[in-house]
This record gives sequence, structure tokens and C-alpha cells, in this order.
Amino acid sequence: MSRNRANALYAALAMTLLVIAGGLALADEPGDMSPTYRVLIVDGSKTLNSTMRVLGLANAIGRSGFAEVTVRLADDLGSFMDPLIDQKRPDEPYQLIILVPRGVDDATAYGIWILLPGDPQATPEVAQAVALLSQGIDAAFSGIASAVDPTDDLWAALTAALYVQEGWLE
Repeated sequence: MSRNRANALYAALAMTLLVIAGGLALADEPGDMSPTYRVLIVDGSKTLNSTMRVLGLANAIGRSGFAEVTVRLADDLGSFMDPLIDQKRPDEPYQLIILVPRGVDDATAYGIWILLPGDPQATPEVAQAVALLSQGIDAAFSGIASAVDPTDDLWAALTAALYVQEGWLE
């Protein structure tokens, strides 16, 4: 990749992250009683490009006040693998888990999963949180992968149910 193209890519990513941060910050304006969520992002992407996008997304979400964010790197997260199977359980479960699989850069993975217990449309607050996360993911991974939640994919719903039983999700 040429130096000019790399600089243009980094500039575009920085602008995308600023847009994400601004959009997420709007959800936490005074008077808006948005809940604070605990979010775990599991990065199994294995490329510098995707990991930078994950870290930018985590930073934007964390700065917004919308959520407390933890990022874990997965050793080898394929599209339908469980990256948390051998991990120590958290002291407190998360409200949302985002799984970024290997293959988002080369289009062998089609989505980034947002996992949460139950129906994402059950309450307006949860629906808003999922919508904001989806927008952030779609912007950060602009065109190479999109957000997928339990209403879009049975795998996301089943994995979320498993993580509730295992104590990863609240």
C-alpha cells in the first residue's frame, strides 16, 4: 500500500471515528436518561486494519459515556467459534457483547455480531443502544462488514443465550 493511500485511509478512519463519537455523544445529552451499559468487544480479526477499527470504535463508545467498554483479543476467532469458551468469567456480566470475527477484511466473514440477552426491540432504551452500536460498527467498518444482532441471525441469538447461562451476559 502506498504511503499516500495509507495516509488517506487513516484520515478517513479518523473522520469516521469522529462522526461515531459525535453521534454517540448525542445520546448522552443532559436530560437524556440513557442507561450506562457494560460492553465487551472481542476482537478476533487478526489484522492491524481491523484491530485499529475495533480500538477506534471502543474509544468512541467509551468517550460517549454510553458504556463502559472492555476489549479482549481472541486467539483465532472464526465466523462461528466461541472466543470466550476457555476465558475466566467476569465479576459482573456484560449487557452487550460485540464479536468481531477473523475475515472481516477479506470478506470471508459477513458480519460483526452484537449479542444481548432477549429481544433487542423489547424496550426503547435497549433498541436505542443497539441502533447506536450498529451505526458505530457500520461506520467504523464502512463497507467491509456490518452489524448483526439477534433479530438478524439465529447464531447471534443462540450465542447470546449461551453467554447468559455462562455468566457473560446479564
